[in-house]
Amino acid sequence: MKLILDTHAFIWAMAEPERLGADAAAAIGDRSNEVVVSAASAWEVATKHRIGKLPEGALIAAGFTQALAALGAAQLPITVEHGLAAGALVGAHRDPFDRMLAAQAMIEGAALVTSDRAFDEFPVTVLW
Repeated sequence: MKLILDTHAFIWAMAEPERLGADAAAAIGDRSNEVVVSAASAWEVATKHRIGKLPEGALIAAGFTQALAALGAAQLPITVEHGLAAGALVGAHRDPFDRMLAAQAMIEGAALVTSDRAFDEFPVTVLW
């Protein structure tokens, strides 16, 4: 199974794995699953740190690539196809990071690992 980690799921998997849902933790730990983290999550960490919503963001950003490796996760770039799909998603939820992750999950045929109920309005499989 292919898994895209929402930004909070990535951070928790690295720093506070006990905060993950049982199904999410098991899926991330199952090495037969392909775990990816979107470039949108790096963008979100840097943005939220800059605007003061994620004080520890500088440390997370500085170790982002190493954290991916430690988790056994791959980078998922943002493509033009992802961008077009994110922009076209119907729904009231306006967060551009969430919209991108939803579009990537749809296009990549991946489950989105998240506890965020905002994804319920998008046609994605959520795992928590």
